[in-house]
Amino acid sequence: MITNKKSSSCFGSNGKPLSVYYSESEADEGAYHVRSEYRLNLSPYQCSRCGYWHLSPGSRQTPSTDCAFCVKKLYETKAAAEKRAKIIEDEQGTALKVYRCPHQNGWHLTKKESRGY
Repeated sequence: MITNKKSSSCFGSNGKPLSVYYSESEADEGAYHVRSEYRLNLSPYQCSRCGYWHLSPGSRQTPSTDCAFCVKKLYETKAAAEKRAKIIEDEQGTALKVYRCPHQNGWHLTKKESRGY
């Protein structure tokens, strides 16, 4: 089932409300539909703001987890963290630094100078 529900709290970089999917399988179905109908590569992700699922261009995907020690997003690779930092700088004008997590195997973003990890 393709959703017509739009978010009241989450917006795309174009300022338009994002479509809301209530489960990962529903979002997968939505991504498949968009690929089939419009030849766009979109990937589902669970939103940390609203908890629902949205679709994002595949080129913007930078999977992360929550670091239990630092209470920050943890990126598996330095390249993924650098990609997210570039997306944030381009969209929000905020320059971020990438640094290695001192507690886990991964990378974080910060506004502060890198601590040399």
